[in-house]
Amino acid sequence: MASKKSNRINIVKPVYCLVMTDGTEGTTYGPVKSFGKAMQLQLTPQVATGVLYGDGKKEEDMGKLTGITVTVDINKLYIETKAEIMGNEMIDGVVIEKNGDEPPYIAFGFEVEQTGNTKEQTWLLKGRAQAANQSIQQSAENINFSTDSVTINFIPRDSDEQLRFYADTANSEYTKEQASSFFLAGPTTYPAKK
Repeated sequence: MASKKSNRINIVKPVYCLVMTDGTEGTTYGPVKSFGKAMQLQLTPQVATGVLYGDGKKEEDMGKLTGITVTVDINKLYIETKAEIMGNEMIDGVVIEKNGDEPPYIAFGFEVEQTGNTKEQTWLLKGRAQAANQSIQQSAENINFSTDSVTINFIPRDSDEQLRFYADTANSEYTKEQASSFFLAGPTTYPAKK
């Protein structure tokens, strides 16, 4: 086995970038930007399932991945980030939300620190954010911090049907050079060995 033992301990460095084009000629992305400071992240696969019966018994039981939903809890979604990923207009520092604003497609990436000085790296390639949930509390005897939660639904890219790239530095086949270049640009392709 090429992977050494490691355990996930912390999510760090969430990033995003806009999907600029996605078609038969390929997929292009805008610049990579910070998404803020993540507290928790949940990935939920979307699976199409089917069961086939014949002669009174199960003949086939199959599932295939069709998408991935990501819910990220974040300290605070910055106003300009929120406006960009929700497709809102921002003028003079004020976000203007309108009926019918359509979120653009984005890519979303993050790292997970692990034991053994290793890390997992993930890019989800094409998804749209839903309106952010906010949890705002009154401070009473103690300070109660308020946070944001964003759900992003990812679908396969039109250009190649790919959904996600992920890698783990605990795997000896994944090089330091690949890891250092993982988030330098949008995920047009995975970082290949040189």
